[in-house]
Amino acid sequence: MKHKILACFLFIFFVQFFSSQTLKNCSNCATQIIKQEQIKDLSLDEIRLLTNEIYARNGYEFENPRFQQHFESKSWYSSKKDNKKVNFNDIEKKNITLLQNQSKQLKTERDLITAQLKSLKYLVLENKTNELKSKFNLTYDTQYGEDNPKLLKEVLSKIDLDDINYYKNQGLNSVTVDNGFVKILYEVSLDGKSINLYYNYMAHSKIIEDFDEFTDYHSETEFMYNWQFELKGNKLEFIRLAIAG
Repeated sequence: MKHKILACFLFIFFVQFFSSQTLKNCSNCATQIIKQEQIKDLSLDEIRLLTNEIYARNGYEFENPRFQQHFESKSWYSSKKDNKKVNFNDIEKKNITLLQNQSKQLKTERDLITAQLKSLKYLVLENKTNELKSKFNLTYDTQYGEDNPKLLKEVLSKIDLDDINYYKNQGLNSVTVDNGFVKILYEVSLDGKSINLYYNYMAHSKIIEDFDEFTDYHSETEFMYNWQFELKGNKLEFIRLAIAG
């Protein structure tokens, strides 16, 4: 009796364990309902690929040449040549809906982060300190001196918030300026709901080959400011300022 109970427990455990694993492909999407926890950590591109895999496994032919080439490399793919002949069973329809809803949610979240960053940029450049405090919980702590607001303005002036591109769950727009003296990095970096702004006074100019009497550059002046934010609900919230150097 004890062995039967143990076997039953192990069966339930393994079913729950495997059903909660991150979904890697859609080989079983025609027979098994996808659980939300299986896709919660996937990126927009990964969700899109899974959605298209369901279509591909039913013989769909893609107009997008990259998707078509990708699926043609799979041994199981066979185009029906006519997308009107492509049909889905009830399980596939439910899975497609779940994946599409997740895609919409992730796209909305990305758009929200961009909109919040644009609002932050406007308030920083216009010196709206009261609004920065109320909307983003951002204050210019006196312990960091006068450079804090000045450098944040520089970062937000240099980066292009309309040109943030993503790979998986990470997004980036970065600008490096070499003024003949030093190289300065201005960057916005996103990882899921974590957003970082960087000012990195990082290295000597490429025209400076060594440090001698002909330059007053000193490597010990290198430093970095890192403003850390997090998306909480529908609001971008300032977490901390980290300074190195």
